[in-house]
Amino acid sequence: SEPTVQQAAEVTIDTRSIAVLPFENRSRLEEDVYFVDGVHDELLTSLARIGSLKVISRTTVSQFRDSEKTLPEIASELGVAHIMEGAVQRAGDTVRINVQLIDAATDEHLWAETYDRLMTANNLFAIQTEISSQIADALEATLSPEEQQKIASQPTASLEAYNAYLRGRQGLALNNSEGAETALTMFRQAVELDPSFALAWAGLAQAVDHSFRYSDTDLGEATTMLEEAAGQAMALDDQMAESHLAQD
Repeated sequence: SEPTVQQAAEVTIDTRSIAVLPFENRSRLEEDVYFVDGVHDELLTSLARIGSLKVISRTTVSQFRDSEKTLPEIASELGVAHIMEGAVQRAGDTVRINVQLIDAATDEHLWAETYDRLMTANNLFAIQTEISSQIADALEATLSPEEQQKIASQPTASLEAYNAYLRGRQGLALNNSEGAETALTMFRQAVELDPSFALAWAGLAQAVDHSFRYSDTDLGEATTMLEEAAGQAMALDDQMAESHLAQD
């Protein structure tokens, strides 16, 4: 007999597909939202560097923040085999990150971990690397040496610069003039704190572009700033996708 539409859909779901739902802010402080969203966004970026994984975009998963739907329902809507949930809590100079990987078909946990670490930039990047590697293992995705190097990269050793970078990313996500202004300020602060922070230079180029689109920034001034920031990003890391995006 002919397969039903549902059966056909199930057959075509990639076994290495995953949706990482927006992380929960366990500290409940509004001030920490930028940080929690930033950790989530950075993990998505890290997973997207693994070519054999199909990772659902941040824009698409954001609609399921605080959703009442079950995980199998969400997975079915997104057409993925796996869902990842997480929560972040900052307290003083420590951070706790809980993550769990769930098989959408059975609603069973495949892997779960809690990370309690001192709040340093290196520790945050190390956690992201470990989570990405664990997910790749659980989904039987083979990482090339280049992919292993990319997900293990530590873009900055400065926690202050990284915090400013995450605030800049939050500003960009607003897609308005106020957000563009915040992003410009924060990315400038990030590159001042760490001039070798390639991601922050790429972010600054994007913020200049947003500033031109959403406010009355002079074209000549914007072009000069964008070329400088994009040039710095490329000079520091010409293998980084964000550097190439900044050049476009």
